[in-house]
Amino acid sequence: MEIYRSFVNNSSDLFYRTGLDGKISYISPSVYKLSGYTVKEAIGMNMAEQIYLFPEERKIFIEKLHDKGQVVNFEAQLKRKDGAVWWASTSAHLYRDRDGKVLGVEGITRDITGLQTANQALKESEERFRLAFLTIPDAINLNRVSDGVYIDINEGFTDLTGYTREDVIGKPSLDINIWKASEDRKRLVDELMKTGHVKNLEARFVRKNGEVGIGLMSARILHINNEDVIQSITKDITERKNAERSLQQSEKRLRLITDNMADVVSQVDAAFKVIYTSPSLKRIFGYLPHEIEGKRGTDMIHPDDLERILKVAEKARRQCAQSVLLQYRYRHANGDYVWVESAVRLLYDERGQSKGAILGTRDISDRKQAEKEKEVLEKQLIQSQKLESLGRLAGGVAHDLNNLLSPILGYSELLLDDLAMQAQHKEKIEQINMAGMRARDLVSQLLAFSRKQTLKVRSVNVNDVLADIGKLLERTIREDIEISICQCPHIKPVMADTGQIEQVIMNLALNAADAMPEGGKLTIETALAELDETYTSTHPVVNQGEYVILSFSDTGHGMDEGTRLKIFEPFFSTKGKQGTGLGLATVYGIVKQHHGNIWVYSEPGNGSIFKIYLPTTQKQPMVTPTDKKPSSGLTGSETILLVEDDTQVRDLAHEILTNHGYTILQAQNGKEALNVCRSHEGPIDLLITDVVMPGMNGKELFSILTKKHPDVQVIYMSGYTENIVSHNGVLDEGLQFIQKPFTVFNLTAKVRQALAG
Repeated sequence: MEIYRSFVNNSSDLFYRTGLDGKISYISPSVYKLSGYTVKEAIGMNMAEQIYLFPEERKIFIEKLHDKGQVVNFEAQLKRKDGAVWWASTSAHLYRDRDGKVLGVEGITRDITGLQTANQALKESEERFRLAFLTIPDAINLNRVSDGVYIDINEGFTDLTGYTREDVIGKPSLDINIWKASEDRKRLVDELMKTGHVKNLEARFVRKNGEVGIGLMSARILHINNEDVIQSITKDITERKNAERSLQQSEKRLRLITDNMADVVSQVDAAFKVIYTSPSLKRIFGYLPHEIEGKRGTDMIHPDDLERILKVAEKARRQCAQSVLLQYRYRHANGDYVWVESAVRLLYDERGQSKGAILGTRDISDRKQAEKEKEVLEKQLIQSQKLESLGRLAGGVAHDLNNLLSPILGYSELLLDDLAMQAQHKEKIEQINMAGMRARDLVSQLLAFSRKQTLKVRSVNVNDVLADIGKLLERTIREDIEISICQCPHIKPVMADTGQIEQVIMNLALNAADAMPEGGKLTIETALAELDETYTSTHPVVNQGEYVILSFSDTGHGMDEGTRLKIFEPFFSTKGKQGTGLGLATVYGIVKQHHGNIWVYSEPGNGSIFKIYLPTTQKQPMVTPTDKKPSSGLTGSETILLVEDDTQVRDLAHEILTNHGYTILQAQNGKEALNVCRSHEGPIDLLITDVVMPGMNGKELFSILTKKHPDVQVIYMSGYTENIVSHNGVLDEGLQFIQKPFTVFNLTAKVRQALAG
């Protein structure tokens, strides 16, 4: 037992045992050297899930094991602790208890990464030989020693002799009379049998057309498929001139291949001096080979990349690495730098000292551009998700603040209307009311950013909106800023809330003015654009279609990338205490709620461009009547059912409406409201209900109430609509809605408007 334990503990092979569930129950110490895991770490790991690179290979292994009871030399790729992959060969069997019950798997695993690498190298070597065989311009042929039957020929052979593959493959060379004298073949075979190779043997041959030529042959005997085969290479030396012409053609073919390769092949010495470069250098990088050869290759590398490349090269040399893959910027003949990738094969002398390298270099500018575009898309997606999360947070905060602001504004307004209020108290209450109004405006901006405000959309002409607000801009923007408005004459309508679009225009104009403290020019333009699949592929949040573009260009100080990525976040401001950080956040929310998109282009010192894209509509703009204003006073005697789950808001509305003569029935939720309705004998003229309530929302309550009181009118109120009485914040036509927080006038006027039908 001690001998066995010593053998296992000191073996470079890995001994292990797993349960039927694949979890390791025993493993030998060699696990650390092979995988990087300690024995303690490895115990309990699941082979399929944590060790195998491809878990399905583990499944195949187990199936074979159960089928035959054992598996020998099963090859698979396993994962090291550091993520590296190694090839393993495993032999294993099922182990059982004394009753024959299978308990798990016992196996031995051996690292065959080196063998796999060698096999791969062998395949590559064979492939290189095959390519060389096919492309070398000299005549190469393989035929059996025993009878001279041709096994294979290359293109050079057919060029030299005129015979095709069909003419010679499978036939003896003597039968097709290619030898002018049969004794020449005998001389070749005798020499090969004596020394194993022949060099520069001259022999006469007969071309298919009957012409006789002289070939300079080199040959050796190979053992292929258990047969001795002659591999011979023949150069035509019939005439030196023909030989020279053949050489020129060969060089031309080689030049054509290298010049049209995707890579530039070059060689440098240990000091990075260029010894050779292929003609494709001219086509790919604009240089002729002689312009580069003799110079240091590192002189062509971008200065910002040079130190990194030299460090990698030095490290590779110290470690005697065989190859490295490098990416860097290379100076093109036109002076520009282009991204390249070099596969570098390092060369060493017999003492292991570096003697240079062979490089295969290709232009990867397109790939780098694609990677850059991908990075931009990822940043856009992350920014969109970030703003979406901030929007949800802002919407929730705004809803709660609106409920809190309702009693502050309402009760302060009621107190201000109290004629008995002393002047000193009235002034303080006015301050409370003013602070509440400012808070209400901030909440309104948060609702705009979170896209939870209520819109009244219609088909509008952006040019008309811009024309209406143009005069206001001229009065608002400083005189040292020139405003230029350029309108597309054939603009198409969009579905929009005119007031919100005006706010976008005003906010962006003021933002541009702030960016030009010393004056400048603001250009506002409208245009039409068709965004196709090419555009949307680089802007994943955009849908294909026709859009109206509203752009704002300024000549201000511009923004860096870090600032540009944050400008739409609420409360982010570059103006210090002078800004709330909600102007651009409001613009973002309004544009998004209109199913549009906004993009910003800016560089420090070069100004900024904001472009808004709003989808066009087929509906034509038309003049729409404004909301009806109450034709008489704001008092009444009707019966109103008031449903609000916030006690302070409900008490405020009750007091306001009672003071204006109405009979108020009140409830804190839908269920209580229906009970109040059943116990009330008289009519109910109006339902004022919160939109979002526990158990039953306002719209559901109104639907049930109309069954008993079909003529009842309804006013919905909320901090935001939650899409229950609107679609994406757009109010359904004909619905009456009041936004919290409301004033005394807002509420009483809306009541008279609703009761008037």
